[in-house]
Amino acid sequence: MIHKFNHFALGWDKIGQVAAISLAFVIPISTALTSIFAGLVLLSWLLGPNQTEKRRILCHHPLVGWLYPLVILTLLGIFYSSGDPQNIRHSVGDGLRLCFIPIFIYCYQSKVVSKAALWAFASAMILTLILAFLKVYAGLPIGLKYTTGAVFKSHIKTSYFMAIAAFFLAFQLPYVAKQYRLILCVIISLMIFYLLFMSVGRIGYITLVACLLAMAWQKSRVKGLVVASMMAVVMVIGAYTTSNVFHDRINLLAQDLDFYHQGGRLLESSLGSRIQFALTSTSLLFERPFFGWGTGGFEAAYAKFHEGEATLFTDNPHNEYLLKGVEFGLVGLCFLLLLFYKQWRLSTQIPIELRGFYQGVLLTFVIGCFLNSWLKDSAEGYFFCVMTAICFAALPLSVQPKLVKATLH
Repeated sequence: MIHKFNHFALGWDKIGQVAAISLAFVIPISTALTSIFAGLVLLSWLLGPNQTEKRRILCHHPLVGWLYPLVILTLLGIFYSSGDPQNIRHSVGDGLRLCFIPIFIYCYQSKVVSKAALWAFASAMILTLILAFLKVYAGLPIGLKYTTGAVFKSHIKTSYFMAIAAFFLAFQLPYVAKQYRLILCVIISLMIFYLLFMSVGRIGYITLVACLLAMAWQKSRVKGLVVASMMAVVMVIGAYTTSNVFHDRINLLAQDLDFYHQGGRLLESSLGSRIQFALTSTSLLFERPFFGWGTGGFEAAYAKFHEGEATLFTDNPHNEYLLKGVEFGLVGLCFLLLLFYKQWRLSTQIPIELRGFYQGVLLTFVIGCFLNSWLKDSAEGYFFCVMTAICFAALPLSVQPKLVKATLH
């Protein structure tokens, strides 16, 4: 009987690993499948073996202790929230998503599983790339509800994920067999072409440049950064003069500002609406600076602030830092910044083959949170959890007590 039970439990462990790999593949493809595989990972974690090991990760991993303050604040915020029940439920789910990180860490402890998950994500973006070319240049009716080269997700999500996939493949070049390096270089080149000539996602442009600079700094420090900066300038100027898509998206920024200054035409101005969201969010933060308006309270607080006005309303400020500040005050904002800071410090202890990649991912995610509420968004939120877990799962628990003293480089 005991043997059968152990066999059954080990079966759940295998299911969890397969689900964790599949999750990395479906995040940039399907929200529904992401929820299904994340739920399957959770179920396998609950029913599988090695409960002592799981408790050690939950209690002693040096990163997870920095997740819990945000989770606890999310739960406490329910009791003083100004939001309606639906917004509160959604925000609780968004906040509790961080609890998946220690669960994912357990699933990705095997190097085989973590490596497979990273390549699964890259494969999803290669599939997206192929379908995007077929959509744009062969006229196939793929992803018609999304603009230009976006297929499975919006241009914002797709462009960010594509830039990260190109960044990952570039980091893999030294580790793959020589006969595959040319293939990877071609794929990376096509991904860059997609970002500059087929995508209207400006976050993709920013992420691409940030990844280039991050890789150059990691490889050659100041010298590399200087060379990469010149390359980035040439790339941007070249794209601006040769790519109608890139040219129009950059020029649209000036048009957005004009619309905003013409009486705040927010519906026609993406940049202008973000400026308005930021100004209102800052005012709301000052009204309740310590603990904010509570979990899911942003939309109600925003509507109350503009009560009786003809303006564009929103359920989030498209800025993760302002969202945390409004809902949880300076306390919540500090917890978020401390989490990012701790991740950077601990990232110096990640194995060399993952360190540079993860630092680039973290850097671009931190930048992206200025432009979008990414921990609130399902795809970006799960992506953050999965990538964090994959890279920090490489830290054996036996050496983790020393990591508390890791220094920032």
